[in-house]
Amino acid sequence: MKSDISQLMADRGLDAVVVYGSTDTSSDLAYLTGGAHLGNGMYLQTRSGEPVLFSNALERENAQSTGYAVRLWSDYPFGRYLKEANQDMLAARLAMWRDIFAEYGVRGQVGFYGMSDMGYAWRFLSALQQTMPDVHVVGETPPNLFSQARQTKDAREIAMLRAAGRATTAVIANVFDFLSGHAAQEDTLIKADGAPLTIGDVKAFIRLELAQRNLEDVHEHIFSQGRDAGIPHNVGRYDMPVRLGQTTIFDIFPRDRATGYFHDITRTFFLGYAPENLAQRWQDVKTVFDAVMAAIRVGEPGGKYQEMTCERFEKMGYPTICSNPQTTSGYIHGLGHGVGMDVHEGPRLSTYGPQTLLRPGHVVTVEPGLYFPEEGWGVRIEDTITLDEHGEIVNLSDFPYQMVIPVK
Repeated sequence: MKSDISQLMADRGLDAVVVYGSTDTSSDLAYLTGGAHLGNGMYLQTRSGEPVLFSNALERENAQSTGYAVRLWSDYPFGRYLKEANQDMLAARLAMWRDIFAEYGVRGQVGFYGMSDMGYAWRFLSALQQTMPDVHVVGETPPNLFSQARQTKDAREIAMLRAAGRATTAVIANVFDFLSGHAAQEDTLIKADGAPLTIGDVKAFIRLELAQRNLEDVHEHIFSQGRDAGIPHNVGRYDMPVRLGQTTIFDIFPRDRATGYFHDITRTFFLGYAPENLAQRWQDVKTVFDAVMAAIRVGEPGGKYQEMTCERFEKMGYPTICSNPQTTSGYIHGLGHGVGMDVHEGPRLSTYGPQTLLRPGHVVTVEPGLYFPEEGWGVRIEDTITLDEHGEIVNLSDFPYQMVIPVK
């Protein structure tokens, strides 16, 4: 949470933090501004001072809406710095930052965050380190200060995540109605003009539904069938006719345009009917999903539930990445990830990397799945959940698990 930032700075021995960039590309800056858009912004906080937000004059009201003290870039006329630096852009920018740092007492260990071109960031920070000897540039590997702060959501954030979940599940309900409203001809859904309904047609309908609810498809949703459903992140082939009796993975993870928060939910279903062998595969995934959901507890490491998922699938006879990290069939990914200003953030329900103990305010997905592209199928079931102040699971993806969607 934002209230943790000062302590996280102290834990790292940081005297100041700088988050620079655009809220479109820096989730950390978007998090700090609470969804207010800044195309060229900077958040500056010293350990002993209050945060200051820098913006251009065009976006000053956006910046002011955050409640932070606001300074405009025009308070430091770049044209003057450029003239004094003989039109050397890098030298001019360094001189401007030197004045800002001097005004706000920025010195010592300074953490830099945000998004920029990698080459430019390296050159700028290297030059800053050389020209400002009282500033020591600090960079972090994930999870950094802000990604750690973002892992735990406050009540306001949970409310926004819940709203994004309600809007997303409304889209799914309408997509199911759209599909079931079509007639079938020889195991293919057809449109009113007799032409096959394609996955591209379904995707167009999904995008329209998202737009009507002020949701944006930042990373393209997944609507895939059969063999393509066996590749976890295959988004689906636009020209493929929508067919009955195949595993259909619908994984949708939109961002609420009003708040910047994501939701993530997956349903696997069959249109018309479920072949007996594939219905059993669906049930196997649902059984593991239910077991994990019932087992999740505050204070346990996320990796514990990945191990549990692997053990249960292996007892059913399926290969998993726990026993064979190179397998491309069976259970081949982590169990879940955090959701917030990024659709994939910490904490993770995985055995890889540092283990985070689950605690109230964490928001994570639970998404076991099985994938056998060589056999023409894949199944994944996913909900986004949070842990409340009592340590209880609250499901933010309140939507049924329906194996078969009837058609006309």
